[in-house]
Amino acid sequence: MGTTHGWAEVGAQRKREIIAAIASGEATAGPAHVELDLTDRCNVACYFCNQQDLRTKEQLPLDTITGLLDELVASGLKSVRLSGGGDPLFHKQIVEVLDNLAARGVVIDNLTTNGMALLPEIAERLVANGCREVIFSLNAADGADYHRMMQVKPASFERVVANAQQLIERRGGGSLPFVTVQFLIDRVNHTRIADMYAVGRSIGADRIAMNLVLEVPNERVDPNLVLKPEDWGAMEGQFTEVLERDREAGVLQLFFPVAEWNEQIERIKARLGGSPAIPFTTAASFQEANNQCFFAWYSATITGNGNLYPCCMLLRPGYPALGNVKDGPFRSHWHGAAFSRLRHEMREVFLHGGKLFYRKKRFQYLAPECVKAHHCGLKSMYFRGDEEFYGELGRALEATRAREVGWLKGGRPFVRAAERLAFRIGVPLRARLGRWKRGLKRLMISGAWEPN
Repeated sequence: MGTTHGWAEVGAQRKREIIAAIASGEATAGPAHVELDLTDRCNVACYFCNQQDLRTKEQLPLDTITGLLDELVASGLKSVRLSGGGDPLFHKQIVEVLDNLAARGVVIDNLTTNGMALLPEIAERLVANGCREVIFSLNAADGADYHRMMQVKPASFERVVANAQQLIERRGGGSLPFVTVQFLIDRVNHTRIADMYAVGRSIGADRIAMNLVLEVPNERVDPNLVLKPEDWGAMEGQFTEVLERDREAGVLQLFFPVAEWNEQIERIKARLGGSPAIPFTTAASFQEANNQCFFAWYSATITGNGNLYPCCMLLRPGYPALGNVKDGPFRSHWHGAAFSRLRHEMREVFLHGGKLFYRKKRFQYLAPECVKAHHCGLKSMYFRGDEEFYGELGRALEATRAREVGWLKGGRPFVRAAERLAFRIGVPLRARLGRWKRGLKRLMISGAWEPN
């Protein structure tokens, strides 16, 4: 089993705490899962990296990490993801960090790395301590494209391939860490999908994940490199080929932030017959109305300079940090104004059942993809298969909406009901109210209607 974003470590009681906190709007005791971006140091400069423009030369000092872990474990931390604005393996004391996590029983749910610095002593600890998954961000099908995408010498590609193979050899007959090799597709390499698959199989990866370059931050290269939904036709044959080749192995993961593409992938699988299902299953109790982000009650991201963010997807220039771990204990931030506001915004989206337009003035911390359906897979892809959780969450939200959303309740419940209706009609409530006011004004001017 690979990464679950820490969900596999969370027990039934903790899940009920999260559900109760969503319903009430209160905070949980602390995050059950944290992304530790140990360092901003990195040896590559990926053109698509959304954190490159935030990068400093800082890293979290070992004593800060130690104190932070002690506090977080006391409030219920179960697992971490090691990723970063830089590469986590470039932290100067990465071996000591790994030893600290093991000593406190904190599971490394996921380590995401470019793999160049995966030295034997690191690989040894990842295997011995039961790291759940290592994701190698290989991205390209060969050294030349690796150089284009990541701005390093082409020979580095072979080095990473060798390190991934050696990690698999070191774990021997064991299953951990689960090894994923990740590729990113853009307009230059979209004809190399079959080659990417071949590289992943040559490594012996447990999973070959393919996804899309979603953006070019600050237009550091031509933004037209990003593929659009209408580009499906140019790749359908390639995807058909790799799905056919993967029928027996079942290691290919194709799960895109484009709903239409996922539907097309499922159609190809149906035509081929016997193809493996998408690894992220959906529980019968899962409802689209409850397909909202709950990270403000569950997780947090801590960067190399100590800044706090809701998740890795919101690490971007211009996004306000929710605090800094250098400024007081973590709990002072978790229960502070910024995280509280974030929870309020997430809860509103829950209460609306996702039927809510995104307006920048309304949301201080949520981005458009946090509100719009199917624009962020992270918020539900690791969790949506949990039958018991989504069943209990659905019942709790149904009761909460009955109290806090309704035409006859007045105040905020009335406004929520009106906003839901406006969403279904397709016109934001503010725009619809503006139309009503303009129409009323015209009637009054014409004399067709007069107020009492």
